[in-house]
Amino acid sequence: MNLFSDLFPIFKKYQVEFQESYKEIGDIHTFIFKSPELINWKAGQHGIFTVNHIKMKNATRPFSIASIPSEGHIKISMKIGEKPSDFKRALISLTPGMKVSMRGPIGSLYPTSQKPLLFIAGGIGITPYRALVKDLLSRPATMPNDVKLLYLSSQSEFIYKEEFESASMETPIKANYLVNRDQLSAEVEHFITLYKNDAEYFIVGPKPLTSSLETLLKNKGINKKMIKKDIFIGY
Repeated sequence: MNLFSDLFPIFKKYQVEFQESYKEIGDIHTFIFKSPELINWKAGQHGIFTVNHIKMKNATRPFSIASIPSEGHIKISMKIGEKPSDFKRALISLTPGMKVSMRGPIGSLYPTSQKPLLFIAGGIGITPYRALVKDLLSRPATMPNDVKLLYLSSQSEFIYKEEFESASMETPIKANYLVNRDQLSAEVEHFITLYKNDAEYFIVGPKPLTSSLETLLKNKGINKKMIKKDIFIGY
């Protein structure tokens, strides 16, 4: 991992054009943007988005990019409840052709070897994993021999499920859909038993989940260098 190269793109700003949005399931919505410029990023990275058409106090927010460059667009997904923030209301008000600013993409939430992978997602923390799975599918020659996706949603709101199921049919990528923390802990401990420090561990979700799982991994002897996490904060 090159920390400088992962952070340097934050100084580059793009104008990306809103194309469409749609509801996935429950209160989860997806937004699609396209850029007139060529933007390259690594699967697992996130962009820093700023809305320009409405003035507000907090007009900039980070979102994981759920697509990969070869798809030709930038996809982000988020929860939008009954009382959304000003930022999310601004996104909802976008019409095709309107633009928002994006810095980045930045971040180092991506594999650095061909070791087995454990992807752990809590709720909307699933978004970077869609990109990571798409990226793995695009280069089968370097696919690890075991890729386990543990997707936790207490409300059983599983997005991208059809894509994950399709990936699992012909590759080592396998997804488990879980509804409680006990199930998740059991699956994590089983994976640790199989691979210990000969694997990479990814955790994305709300802070209580990421913190408790990081503690679990460390208590089981997993080296912190093998753990990557991204904390999702609701806004």
